[in-house]
Amino acid sequence: MSDVDLIISEQCGSTGDTVSFVKNSNEIIQIKPRRNFIYNLLGVYSFLKEVILPNGYPDSVSKDYLEYQIWDTCQAFCSTIIGAFKTRAVLKGVGVGDSTASALSAAITWILRDGTGMFGRILFAWWKGSGLDCDCKKWRYFADILNDAAMLVELCLPFYASISMQVLCVTSTMYAIVGISGGATRASITHHQAIRDNMAEISAKDGTQETIVNLIGSFGSIFLLNYFSSSRAEWILIISLMVLHLYTNFLAVKALIFNTFNRERLALVLKSYFTIGSVLNPAKVNVNESVLLGFGLNVKRMCGFDIVLGESIKKSLNDYAAADIKLLQSVYKDKKYMLLVNGTKKKIYVCLEKGETAADVIAGYFHAVCLGIATSIYNSLDLDIYARRQLHHPTPITRLYTYMKSYEKSHNHFRNLPPNYLMDFNEFVKQEHSMFFTALDIQGWNIDSHSLAVGEFRIDWKSSQSKKTI
Repeated sequence: MSDVDLIISEQCGSTGDTVSFVKNSNEIIQIKPRRNFIYNLLGVYSFLKEVILPNGYPDSVSKDYLEYQIWDTCQAFCSTIIGAFKTRAVLKGVGVGDSTASALSAAITWILRDGTGMFGRILFAWWKGSGLDCDCKKWRYFADILNDAAMLVELCLPFYASISMQVLCVTSTMYAIVGISGGATRASITHHQAIRDNMAEISAKDGTQETIVNLIGSFGSIFLLNYFSSSRAEWILIISLMVLHLYTNFLAVKALIFNTFNRERLALVLKSYFTIGSVLNPAKVNVNESVLLGFGLNVKRMCGFDIVLGESIKKSLNDYAAADIKLLQSVYKDKKYMLLVNGTKKKIYVCLEKGETAADVIAGYFHAVCLGIATSIYNSLDLDIYARRQLHHPTPITRLYTYMKSYEKSHNHFRNLPPNYLMDFNEFVKQEHSMFFTALDIQGWNIDSHSLAVGEFRIDWKSSQSKKTI
């Protein structure tokens, strides 16, 4: 067919077959790949991929989707089998198979169990609901650890049948917390993975994957429940599955690569910027991010202060005179935030103006860290970040340390940087801010969104100045 000319070709996604449309004389002919055994196998694979994976995979999801789903599937399989053994233990604990047990007592136990769980769900959502997005990985892994702890308690229920109602109420509350933290963080992960605004489809396909795994795990658990008659062998299997469950969950959350900032990721980026003068990319930062609650890099170790975003300033104003606040209004007149340092509580309040953007919040946080380091130098306070500065290589921390040498230090008692120092200091921060944000853009960080915990308080210090001028 030497006289055949290619007119156009099409491909479904990046992995689909390429179909060509060619000109033969004055007709358009469709040419498909040749069908053989391997092609038919690929056809079955394509069908299964359409059933299990989001439409347009892999182009329609984030790059970490496959690795996360593989480990998430493994942990779901382990959880299903453990759940089968747990169900048997609970039924024994509430009296199933015991001729002396009454259906009424079992029903009351179940009602109280569900009621306690509902109450716990409401309380936990009120207590920690706003913080689940900020530490998505940590709360996700916390949910898995708590889930295994609850199942372990219920597996022991036959040994404490006399207090089965109390035990089930406790575990119901634990499961309620698991449901809130696990479900909410899963929604956050889905939002991250849905790069084509296809959250609903990814969520639906995730449900499909979980259903398939649960079906396989349920049939497997029927065999295992009958096979493991020895109590010792059963416990060895259960403990092994729990260890595997937690390990695969750990690998799943570690596989996630978020390119938006929460407090720890921003702290890791700031640490690399100040100490070596460069910004780590999202992949390296996510690998170093802790997945355990209460662990991970705290920005206070870097700058000596906790950074508080969008909280009330009424307590921090006690450390300032009215004249100082007036001067600070001039210092931050061109910014969407004002910084107030509370030396007593070792906190820097980033007071935001209404209508701030995500970039403004990150800029305010960066400025606050710079101010915290400068204030610590001014008061001769030791920080870990000093020891890591490279004296023979210019980095932001060496530049800041050299800059602060020109100011007289406070040795007697803690003092904030005077407002006249802050005016000059803003110029230093402005230059560092420009370099920092350029580096963020080059490394692929998204500053149009963030997962930083920000309070609802907003301040207005500019309108009062304009009224006074008028």
